[in-house]
Amino acid sequence: MDFTLSKEQKEIRQETIRFAREHLNQDEDRDQFSYDLWQEAADFGLYGLTIPEEFGGMEESYLTAAVVTEALGYACNNNGFVFAVNNHVWVGLNLIHLYGSTYLKNKYLQRMIQGNPIGAIAITEADAGSDAVAMRTSAEKTEDGFVLNGSKMFISNGSIAGVFIVFAKTVGEKGHEITAFVVDKDTPGVYVGKDIEKMGLNSCPMAEITFQNCRIGQESILGKMGAGNSIMQSALEWERCYEFACHIGAMERIMERCINYVNQRKQFGQPISSYQGVTHKIADMKAAIELSRLLLYKIAWMKDQHRAAYLETSIFKLTVSEAYIRTCRDAMQIFGAYGYTKEYGLENEMRDALACSIYSGTSEMQRNTIFRMSLLDVI
Repeated sequence: MDFTLSKEQKEIRQETIRFAREHLNQDEDRDQFSYDLWQEAADFGLYGLTIPEEFGGMEESYLTAAVVTEALGYACNNNGFVFAVNNHVWVGLNLIHLYGSTYLKNKYLQRMIQGNPIGAIAITEADAGSDAVAMRTSAEKTEDGFVLNGSKMFISNGSIAGVFIVFAKTVGEKGHEITAFVVDKDTPGVYVGKDIEKMGLNSCPMAEITFQNCRIGQESILGKMGAGNSIMQSALEWERCYEFACHIGAMERIMERCINYVNQRKQFGQPISSYQGVTHKIADMKAAIELSRLLLYKIAWMKDQHRAAYLETSIFKLTVSEAYIRTCRDAMQIFGAYGYTKEYGLENEMRDALACSIYSGTSEMQRNTIFRMSLLDVI
């Protein structure tokens, strides 16, 4: 595995950084979703990186996409907006690209690359979070399709999405199973709740989605009947890789702020960079960034080789989420009382970071997965 970036990859990284710094960092857009920013990102080409050119994409490698996603997290301090982008791309548009029929690809891919409709994935329910197999949402077979009933909770992009990837229980030859469907927001029987107020990531709206006798056609199936479990597992792989790739960039941005601060801030007549209690925190940040980046590039390489990476993405998600939270906490400690103020923005970084040990499977669930899969290797 050679992770040396090509000239083209370095150029697209720098162009992404330039674009994000110039267009995506307006203060007024951090507390609410901005359709103007969304369209600018679409016009720049953020949404179609790995999609074939025939659908309007750039057909880049997954490693290049990892480089771009990390650069976006580094240069864009609107963490909620980055989160909304990654939800749209990796568990919305990407799933249709990988598993959609020709009909679904032709209907959605080009429009989603252009920014409308926005995509969202609907797995979690009020009583079935990490335990996805306990979901109650059902799709009953009819002569011309299905009738969808149930409710999905904590859906990122929920109130702005125009299309949902919905997982529901169906009945097949082997009894109850899970099937994935592509459902338009304007389908009769789809109801979107009001935005759920959160402690962070405010520019990525979250809502409850309810389906009441929602009739969808046979063509709405993503993949095949009963293939929902495998698609869900695949979705989690993509989510745990690329939604956390941006956190590496965020950690690097925060570390650079800390380095600048410790070289300027003086206590007892000397810069606080002369104190090991301070500099060791920054050394830990750098170590976490480098190790996380290596694992990210390995996973992206595996995806370019069409290999599964469920264990690797669980390790990556656990490592990055906890390192990101620790980086924010240490940065606040380094900045002292200034870090606790709204003026310096570190408290906002901290609030945004805290959720990453919960969404896409809690840290506890990742440890369960890592142990279970490691045990299989030993046996």
